[in-house]
Amino acid sequence: MAEHSRLSARELAQLSSRARVQQFAAGQFIQHQGDPGDAFWAVIDGHVTIGRHSADGAFTHFAVLAAGDLFGELAFFTGVPRQVDAIAEGGASMIAIDRPMLRQLMAADVGWAELLLRSLSRQLASALDTIDAERRLSATDRLAHLLVTMARSSPGRDTVDATQQQLADLLGVSRITVGAALGALSRLGHVEQRYRQIRLLDSLADRANSLNCE
Repeated sequence: MAEHSRLSARELAQLSSRARVQQFAAGQFIQHQGDPGDAFWAVIDGHVTIGRHSADGAFTHFAVLAAGDLFGELAFFTGVPRQVDAIAEGGASMIAIDRPMLRQLMAADVGWAELLLRSLSRQLASALDTIDAERRLSATDRLAHLLVTMARSSPGRDTVDATQQQLADLLGVSRITVGAALGALSRLGHVEQRYRQIRLLDSLADRANSLNCE
């Protein structure tokens, strides 16, 4: 998942003064995968879990967002359906930014245009990195990179909640390939496999960082 945008205290104040704050209870869906992207979201208070439910109901965790974070911009600007589920964690206060609201914000402060351009640029850079990795890296190295990226946005930053099939879907490979790659990372002392969870050891981050430098 690409690095997300975070609003400054000034931008949060601008937004809160112009828009209605929506309250979501713990466990309530803010958006579902496949929903239309007619607005994007700003987290005002609380936390939001970003991930994806598979057909069997299992959940792959991508990130936890906090106050000031934005999400949903890509679907909003491209018109593609939502690619992830977003769920309030312990209750959350949110503001939906639709096109009329965005025009108001940009008319009042051009910094909003710059903020969104930075966000979309980061997401494009992340997509290009993924394409590059698919061309030059082995399945084991691609999996290492994916696990580190997912863990950076998790609460503990050292675990990923996902099954082998979910990781296979994210990488576009078979479950057998992911199983073999996880086995290799385990033998190298990079990860510890648990039920529906993978614990990342310090050496995995070193491996992923070395891949980015090659």
